[in-house]
Amino acid sequence: MSLRRRLSAEDQAALDELEQREQTAHQLRESVTRLRTAFSLQALRDQLPLHFPSAHTRELSFRALSWYSYPGWAPLAVHTQLKALTPFYVALLLIDFAPLRAELVALTEIHLNAAGQTPFDPVSLFLCCLLRWEKGQGSKTLAKTLAGPEGSCWRKLFGFREGATPAASTLRAFYTALGPAFHLDLCPRFIELIHTAGLLPTHSTHPRAPARQGLPIAADGMLHEAHSSMRCGQVTDTCYQPTSAQHPRPCPARGKGFDGCSCTEKECVQRCRYTTPRDPLARLIHYSGTNQEGEKDSSRARNVYGCRSYPQVLCDDELHAYWVAYASVHSANTDERHILPNDFAYLLYRLPKLQIGELVADSAVGYADCLHPLYDEGVIPVVVIRRDQTDKNAQTCQLRGYDKNGRPLCAHGYPMFFNGVDYPRLRTCWVCRQICSQQRPPRPEDTTCPFRDPNRPLGMVTHVGRAFSHPDGSRHERLARLYPYGSTLWKEHYGARKNAVEGRNSQITRLGLKRIWSYGLPGATADLSVADLLINLRTLGRLVQQATLLVS
Repeated sequence: MSLRRRLSAEDQAALDELEQREQTAHQLRESVTRLRTAFSLQALRDQLPLHFPSAHTRELSFRALSWYSYPGWAPLAVHTQLKALTPFYVALLLIDFAPLRAELVALTEIHLNAAGQTPFDPVSLFLCCLLRWEKGQGSKTLAKTLAGPEGSCWRKLFGFREGATPAASTLRAFYTALGPAFHLDLCPRFIELIHTAGLLPTHSTHPRAPARQGLPIAADGMLHEAHSSMRCGQVTDTCYQPTSAQHPRPCPARGKGFDGCSCTEKECVQRCRYTTPRDPLARLIHYSGTNQEGEKDSSRARNVYGCRSYPQVLCDDELHAYWVAYASVHSANTDERHILPNDFAYLLYRLPKLQIGELVADSAVGYADCLHPLYDEGVIPVVVIRRDQTDKNAQTCQLRGYDKNGRPLCAHGYPMFFNGVDYPRLRTCWVCRQICSQQRPPRPEDTTCPFRDPNRPLGMVTHVGRAFSHPDGSRHERLARLYPYGSTLWKEHYGARKNAVEGRNSQITRLGLKRIWSYGLPGATADLSVADLLINLRTLGRLVQQATLLVS
């Protein structure tokens, strides 16, 4: 409850909506057969434990103050115990994290305590990182929890002995030592785990999607305030560079008419005194509150000094569930045109067995740099259309041959009709259906239309792929979409998937990460990546819990 008091009215409304969606999803998936046949304990029993993937396969044995071993799934078989467990606890009884030991030893060099002291098992400490976000506690509070009466169940689960639990400094040192490369790979490894276990469908479960089409992915950035407080909103890379009389440092704030800093004081020699050295990559961005239709909502507008996380979420329409496949972290002002192509390429490289059919995103990625890589991989972009002033001019639309929603126009300016998607060729068919013959009174130019053939009632036929051909010979991708924008088909493919990624962002808010807990971009990456893994673990535990209780 303390977290909810610190949230804005908008964030509280988003969390209330998320809780309502979760309750609705829980009710809807009860009738889905795959929930019982794939996620129930009876279906998973022969596969347990699920082994968390690791880059190292060798076994290690060494003297340690703690030692994690898989606790077994026996408590899940007792109906009353299973009902009382949290989804996170259920997931810990399903997954064996011991394969991570050799890798964690290599990353942390195991000597996290003072020289000559016996270290803790790094797997035990890794599970503490997850517990930190599950409990919403800082390192000091978590250390007290583990050492106190409340921590008895967690000590047993993580392999700690009573009276021998890690101090806050040990937890912090371990958390930092793992590094961004390891943190960013946590969610892809989890996707590998559930894919190997057969818990991911092989194709889209949307009722109107072709059977061979891959899974849909939703992507949307989320802004996070830096741990440091902003001192100047115009900070750039040059503000962190040394200055001298021969090479004075430019002030971007003064260049834009603000007070700025003269950078002539002693404290400004190495970097401007108005920078945030512990968050050197934090930047200011103004979020305008623009909705998906391009209309601004001043009540949602705000300035954010910090970073942006960009998750890619796998959507399971049938189970009304989602999985965070990958999420990168950047400065707040990073253009999404630079984020999506790289992140999407990495996801394909990291999860080559995962077939992707659609990508749902806002208009920020409606550029050729983002759309072409999707088409090249056979992925349908369900991307909101970017608006332009020229879209309001009817004459301009008729000359170019399509309207503001990417709907083709015939030579006489009449809108054409959607006639289906050619999935193998990734193009949409549009027909005129001789609409000009239905106009009363008819226009003189309509009567001479060459497509008014009674033997061909579809009339003019045109196909739209990744771009429209302009009369000047250029190709325009901004308005070309395979699903008619704003149609029922569009809403079916866009709405639920968009809700999925918004659900992830709402859960991040619920975990208290609207403002990053750690300093620096590596710290933000650690906070958000571990939180995303926790979200996935909770989802797995929730589905197994619900399926098992339904079967029993």
